[in-house]
Amino acid sequence: MERCRFTTSWGGVLRCRDEASRFGFCRFHYDCYRHGEIDARGVISERISDQERRRSINYHGVPGGTASAV
Repeated sequence: MERCRFTTSWGGVLRCRDEASRFGFCRFHYDCYRHGEIDARGVISERISDQERRRSINYHGVPGGTASAV
């Protein structure tokens, strides 16, 4: 099973562990891509100023990677 290709900024080495769906992203990260929250490389848009949303995108699918753990 192929895993999502989104890589968090938490050390730059942890990847989302959800199953890949479209364009190599899991369903959550694909929806983020579709709504312009991340680009095709998986970089979070600078236009997102809500830090809680940025954390939810960044740490989705990362074990122990919740907004409260940061």
